[in-house]
Amino acid sequence: MRIASKIALAVLLCTFTVVANDDLRFADSCYAARAERAKGDKADAHNAKLMIDAYQKAMSDASVAEAATEGYIKSLYFSFRFVPFDKKKRSQKLDSLKNISEAAYAKFPKNKDIAHIYATAVSMWGADKNPLQAVKDGIATIVRDVATKTEDWQVLGRAHQLLPYVPLILTWPDKDLADKYLNMALQQDPKDLYNYFFLAELRFEQKRYADALDLIERGLSRGIRTSYFMEDKRGRWQLKELKKKINAKLDKK
Repeated sequence: MRIASKIALAVLLCTFTVVANDDLRFADSCYAARAERAKGDKADAHNAKLMIDAYQKAMSDASVAEAATEGYIKSLYFSFRFVPFDKKKRSQKLDSLKNISEAAYAKFPKNKDIAHIYATAVSMWGADKNPLQAVKDGIATIVRDVATKTEDWQVLGRAHQLLPYVPLILTWPDKDLADKYLNMALQQDPKDLYNYFFLAELRFEQKRYADALDLIERGLSRGIRTSYFMEDKRGRWQLKELKKKINAKLDKK
């Protein structure tokens, strides 16, 4: 079956009511069609609600609890990133994403997708609330430990890249380790455009502009994956914006 036909079928499935035992299948079909009816980089709120509700309902079935919980967390994270909402609700939504993903991670600590979103949500939550206080409260250490346990090199590399070295409070961030782990993340998943973007951003900070531009071109050459249409579309935009930034820097020389 052609990819376009699969997406069309997924959208069709999202328009029907299904019995309880089919909730996970229904939710998965909605997740597969999450980019349908999007406007620019804004996802359709109705589609998002359908998949979130279906995954939440499927979680009551113990036989598919982990798969349903993973889908639920991924849907919440997708909605936070791509479904428009009042900016005044950002803090409330971040609280909810952090708390729900934390509970899911506690239940399924070996699930790498859940762990990735939990670590990401905790990072965003700390940055939004009060970065220094979050560091004091051990948020950074949670991110590091979760990423290390699940071998999430992207999150671990970003932690080393973005977190400041704070004597007596946070002494483990290391730019050399950021380089190491972001390279490992790219090797781990060369299809993820953000692995190119994060490493290119690090190269920009290191003033290794030629290397950064090479990474950007490598990322852009991969195109957009049908199954990650909105994610890759935004990733490409960020790569292009970084390219503009680097070229502007070079033009000044």
